[in-house]
Amino acid sequence: MRASAERRPRRAAPAEAMPEARPSVLFRAPSGDRAKRVKFGFAWDLFLFAGFFGVPLFLRGLSAWGAAVLGLWLADLGLGRLAPPHLRLPLELALFAAFLGLQVYLGFRGNALTARACRARGWQPEAGRDPAVRAALDAWGIARG
Repeated sequence: MRASAERRPRRAAPAEAMPEARPSVLFRAPSGDRAKRVKFGFAWDLFLFAGFFGVPLFLRGLSAWGAAVLGLWLADLGLGRLAPPHLRLPLELALFAAFLGLQVYLGFRGNALTARACRARGWQPEAGRDPAVRAALDAWGIARG
């Protein structure tokens, strides 16, 4: 058994072996006083919380998608009161599938939708020279600058 005094100190891993962080794109408002960072990849916040009355969607500026979630909630509320009892279960299952499908879609496409909404409002992406940012903008179908 080796004594603790004989242990060698650990070396830091080389920079090329470090895992790469997920790229994100910074969008600046036309006035220049506001900025929003949009990450590339899966939007966990939308996947998990978009069904909560669409609040994350409205906060991201995706009001049409937020309205769709509110519409689903209104349909769910209406089914509970207006649907005949023998049709409630199939309709509730269909609404559940619609909610789940929408949340999965928003998880995979939510960041791209947010980036396009920022661009539609006139916000400019700061592409810089980072190839990961350029690749994210290309994957989202957004023209640089």
